[in-house]
Amino acid sequence: MSRVLILFLISTLSLSAFAQESAKVVRTNLAGVYQGKTLFIQNPYNRSTRTFCVEKILINNEPLILNYKLSALKLDFEGYDLFTPVNVTVVHADTICSPIIINSEAILFHTIFRFSTISLSDSALLWTTKGERGIGQFVVEKLENGFWHEKEIIEGNGVYEEASYSHVPELNEGANKYRVRYKFPSGSRANHLYSLEIDYDHYPEPVEFKPASAKTRLYLSRMTPYEIYNDSSNLVLTGHGIEIDVTVLRQGRYIIFFDGKDPGTFIKE
Repeated sequence: MSRVLILFLISTLSLSAFAQESAKVVRTNLAGVYQGKTLFIQNPYNRSTRTFCVEKILINNEPLILNYKLSALKLDFEGYDLFTPVNVTVVHADTICSPIIINSEAILFHTIFRFSTISLSDSALLWTTKGERGIGQFVVEKLENGFWHEKEIIEGNGVYEEASYSHVPELNEGANKYRVRYKFPSGSRANHLYSLEIDYDHYPEPVEFKPASAKTRLYLSRMTPYEIYNDSSNLVLTGHGIEIDVTVLRQGRYIIFFDGKDPGTFIKE
């Protein structure tokens, strides 16, 4: 069996497993700051299945050891320092039951600063803020293989009224998850505060490009990563964009890949 076919089968099985998991697992997220208070979560009991709603709870992606066979769950944040940012994820089995966070204000940090909106598309991660004081930083993070990785650091503009920011995401085919971490200016009571986590399922259409014979630029049908190889199968150019400057290439025939697939050929004049 060829390596390409094996990779295709692995990818297909992985997507299938993810789809099955997504169909049966629901996650409720709440981001805030530990302020020395206990967070209470109501855990409904299903009499027909004789099971409780909540399967597990994670704090900053770390599973919490609790007795989940109780109708009321208490999160004391043991081991967390005061004013530590916390992201609480409540995992429950399906959409039939809904755990209820009784006192979300326990971790909602009462600061003038806040994330007003956040959205994610195939071309941009956008967010707006209110209440900035001083010059902080926004750290864009993406969930990859179960860990949050920094993708870009953007300087805040310090505008107290509404301010807008953007980031060009690098999306994988399938499920993607992003968040933004605001690092307060030095001297603030809290170190940082998280936005809500934002999900986007990315199943892009094949990329088209023109012209087939180019002197200066190739124009793509959408924003995408690309790799260009010469006739000797050597990688000569790589990048991410919606148009490609090919003036650096020598005359000849080239092969171009988008997202590691959808190969095409063009002539550099």
